[in-house]
Amino acid sequence: MNTTSQFTSNFWNIYIAAIVLLSFLGLAWLLISQNKTKTPKRGADGEVETMGHAWDGIEEYNNPLPRWWFYLFVLTTIFGVGYLVMYPGIGDYKGVLNWTSTNQYEKEVAAANDKYGPLYAKFGQMPIEQVAADPQAQRIGKNMFDTYCIQCHGSDAKGSKGFPNLTDHDWLWGGTPAEIQETIEKGRVAVMAPWGPALGEERVKDVANYVMSLSGKQHDADRAKRGNALFHGGPANCFACHGPDGKGIKGLGPNLTDDVWLWGGSEKAIIETITSGRHNQMPAWGHFLDKDKLHIMTAYVWGLSNKDGAAPTEAAKPAAASAPAAASAPVAASAAVVDDSAKTVVENGVVKVYFASGKADVAANTNDQLAAIVAGAKEGKSVVISGFHDSTGNAAQNAELAKNRAQKVKDALVALGAPADKIQLEKPASTEGKGNNAEARRVEVVLK
Repeated sequence: MNTTSQFTSNFWNIYIAAIVLLSFLGLAWLLISQNKTKTPKRGADGEVETMGHAWDGIEEYNNPLPRWWFYLFVLTTIFGVGYLVMYPGIGDYKGVLNWTSTNQYEKEVAAANDKYGPLYAKFGQMPIEQVAADPQAQRIGKNMFDTYCIQCHGSDAKGSKGFPNLTDHDWLWGGTPAEIQETIEKGRVAVMAPWGPALGEERVKDVANYVMSLSGKQHDADRAKRGNALFHGGPANCFACHGPDGKGIKGLGPNLTDDVWLWGGSEKAIIETITSGRHNQMPAWGHFLDKDKLHIMTAYVWGLSNKDGAAPTEAAKPAAASAPAAASAPVAASAAVVDDSAKTVVENGVVKVYFASGKADVAANTNDQLAAIVAGAKEGKSVVISGFHDSTGNAAQNAELAKNRAQKVKDALVALGAPADKIQLEKPASTEGKGNNAEARRVEVVLK
């Protein structure tokens, strides 16, 4: 049986042509028949006939159409006939002009390329950094982005659930200009397998709590401990895509240690992701955008996360974990911290990591002062980390900064060999630290 016969048979061409022609013939008959009566119709009693219905005492006379209205119908009919002669509309008849929407589109594209091609070519020869900083190129890039990209990434390019934010520095497939262009040109397909059937409900919750612990979220410590074993071993083996430290592997699995969650970072959302898996696909645009347009689009997207037209500095990127250093004698704490520099001291067994204002970078001597903490964690003791901030600035931003500082200290401990499942981020009752501002900006680390 030919299942495409309904699309290839001439029946539908004849059917449509017949409907069009019969419609015009019917309209012509209607106009002619109504034009015969040029005076109001009157009954035997000499009264003008009505249409037979009334509303609130008002009746409608059976009068002929006004002449201007009649001739307007005639003109529209003539226009319709002329249109169908010139353009397609009767079955597969192509019209005298042989017009198609495809031909018109291609002509408009060719005209636009002739007009703007030299400008695109100019930007296509410039380095990405220069294109990203050029106002005219950015307007062109914004227009292309608004045409092709906002449906998924949003008008502000910050994405939405299931669609990534392009304004930060979190890139699964790489954030260099070359990597971004490859993504736009060739598209991407990302799949996370559903682990619900293999793990079961309880073990999914265990893995979810371990994943939450990686980013410093509140979690069930016992479940996280069991989830750690599943993450780094069978049957889940999550580390194969997300890396042994959970910081992700380019093109395979995202970083689980930050606060960027494509599908949501709540326990419910993480459990759903592990249970059901995820499937994302970005279409390829290389067949649609030529090399110069790809270059401009790449520069625009790259510039969204590099506002100053330069690649992010090391300070703007996630800090790499420091290599373990040889243990040395703890630095004695002074009575009060008064300067604004980052430093780490030990006071009564509590490691206090102080930070510069507005920064989350740990001091150079931090690894040395954490040696005793690492040793205790390896012996099975628990490590509790709490972050504090000073009294200046926005309270919500300060609280987030305190959390980030605590996470940086945790990362340093893990890099030094402390078991991640022994480290707990504990939010204090009040995140505003005591003492002067320099003293308040600190993270405290204790063994329990």
